[in-house]
Amino acid sequence: MTHIHEERKAKECSTETMPGCGSRVRLPSLGYSHLDKENHRVVVMGAARVGKSSIISQFLYDKFLARYRETVEELHCGEYELQDGVALTLEILDTSGAYQFPAMRALSISTADAFILVFALDDAESWEEVRRLRDQIVQVRGGAVPVVVVGNKDDVDAASRAVPQEVAGSVATLDWECGYIECSAKHNVRIVDVFKELLVQAKVRYNLSPAVRRRRQSLPNDTRGTGGVPKSRVVKQNSCTVA
Repeated sequence: MTHIHEERKAKECSTETMPGCGSRVRLPSLGYSHLDKENHRVVVMGAARVGKSSIISQFLYDKFLARYRETVEELHCGEYELQDGVALTLEILDTSGAYQFPAMRALSISTADAFILVFALDDAESWEEVRRLRDQIVQVRGGAVPVVVVGNKDDVDAASRAVPQEVAGSVATLDWECGYIECSAKHNVRIVDVFKELLVQAKVRYNLSPAVRRRRQSLPNDTRGTGGVPKSRVVKQNSCTVA
């Protein structure tokens, strides 16, 4: 498993109760635990303005990012207790949709355990970008790495849709042998299914619940040095217990 390269101070999540699930187990956020741990780095890639950051934000923080903000690179962390008592840490790397950082993209591909490739259902060119990204991943990593293709903006009307479901779905699942999910980050529809499908592709047993009450913490996000070059990744932490 891949380990986080940034130094972090361990923080504990307070004990809470989820509806119908009893008491929560105390899980340190990226600290030490008596539980066995699994660590998976998920890299989210796609063209600009397809909703990559909003999908992550809805999953971890139940929040839709209405205002567009260009992402350079942000690392989010979510911790979950699985049914077998294993503490699963998902490191979710939100990448830039621009082309200014080819070295960062190459590094992200080489260090990922799994990929989420996002396109917008009303943007045909963003689907072509997913094709290019998938080809690059296969070239670097081969065909064994888990990939889920995600068509975001399922809330658009039929007339605005530019990528037919039968086309994208069949290419992703049959030709590429990847997972495929259509979702709406705006309305928080099938967002959890994206990550469930990713764990299925990675053969990780799970029970992610959309009703999980999440607790989040953030480190300072002043990550840009001179000339806008990132001097370190933004690391946002989120810990919870999974029903």
